[in-house]
Amino acid sequence: YEVFKKTYPDSYQDILNTYEELDMLSDAPQTIAQRTQTFQKLYKRVGSIVSDLLDGAAARQGFEASLVMCGNIVNEDTSLGHAHMTPGAGGFFEKHCRASDHAIIGHMKAHVYNTTSLASMERAFKTDQEQAP
Repeated sequence: YEVFKKTYPDSYQDILNTYEELDMLSDAPQTIAQRTQTFQKLYKRVGSIVSDLLDGAAARQGFEASLVMCGNIVNEDTSLGHAHMTPGAGGFFEKHCRASDHAIIGHMKAHVYNTTSLASMERAFKTDQEQAP
């Protein structure tokens, strides 16, 4: 814990608070509006950590990063998606993937929705197999 605090002296409390919020909300049923609010709140918190930590590291050490976030429930999370790039990573998606930030968010959503769907089907079939005589 002390090493963690030393590694992230300016943001360790935000990181722990975000983890706590995610842990508390992971099993709680939510309406679409509540889920959207939770996602936006998370994005604001992650955004402040990204700005402080990643953008700061980019300025001080030249470490660059990109972050893409989305929800994983296809019928509820269509409006939930954000992308952030440190200054040196800006334009990466356009140049190397030939896709805008919005398109990359769309690709991320498609990937996440597919992965979630496949995992759900695997769980369903595994449960069916376990119940078979």
